[in-house]
Amino acid sequence: MYYRDRENLCEKLFLEGGPYFLVTTENLPWLLFSNDEDFKAGTNITAVALAFKNVTLLNDVQMNNHLHYVMEGKYENVLAFTDHLRKLMSRYQIKRGNLTLVKWNIQIKEITDLQNLRNAILYSERNPYVAGRDVSPYGYRWSSASLLFNDNIALLSPGIPFDSLTFREKREITMSRELMLPDSYRVLDGMILRQSFVNYKRAESFFESARQHFRMLSRYVESDAETAKWIGETILLPNEDVFRIVSGWYNVKTVSLLNPEQRLSAARRMKAELMSNNKQIAQVLKLPLEQVNLFFPVPQ
Repeated sequence: MYYRDRENLCEKLFLEGGPYFLVTTENLPWLLFSNDEDFKAGTNITAVALAFKNVTLLNDVQMNNHLHYVMEGKYENVLAFTDHLRKLMSRYQIKRGNLTLVKWNIQIKEITDLQNLRNAILYSERNPYVAGRDVSPYGYRWSSASLLFNDNIALLSPGIPFDSLTFREKREITMSRELMLPDSYRVLDGMILRQSFVNYKRAESFFESARQHFRMLSRYVESDAETAKWIGETILLPNEDVFRIVSGWYNVKTVSLLNPEQRLSAARRMKAELMSNNKQIAQVLKLPLEQVNLFFPVPQ
């Protein structure tokens, strides 16, 4: 099958399915998850909140202080998931001695075209790498990124059925009296396995090939900044990617070839389109930080 045929198939699958949503929780000033046990609990909470909601989870990532989900299903079902998630997570955080999450802000944004769906999936998958560059998207344990186009996942332990656990083990995992979960849910080391509740094969179907997914995942593009702006998050692209983007704007090999007027124009675009901070603008454009601070005063 040729590339265009595969792209048309992706578009057809997108249009026949849906609706699609990007669900994000607010960046909290304190940590939802501080250690592996917390992250395991967060994974279980997501799985329990998702159960029997008649909504498909295409992608997820747990960060220390916020969560991302890409979902397919009716809005009211996605809303039911977020309401349940808020309740379970609030209960767990209170148990840890943190603040209640009764007023936890969870944002639901509808995704209306295939490219934005791809961007939402890739943005979530790259989020751990953007936040801390000591881990690759595929190597982050608390994300579904490693599931896509990875047949090796079948070689890992399949876990055991949730229903085969004892009453006490079920209570420890669900942290509630909700002891009925879908038959597909499987458990390993006290955690519900992601491959049993994330429909990663459905997510794969929206990319024309594994090569396309990997190429898009391994490159920083302006869409990262656009997606972050769309959902109200703040990211900082690595300097090397900003160098490449800015050079492309002016069709030069290096930003050192920009004249003063172009540098001022580039500074404005970096601030508006890439959400660069003053320090990054100064570093990339080789401008004195004091001068950049005059252009974009830093709030005191």
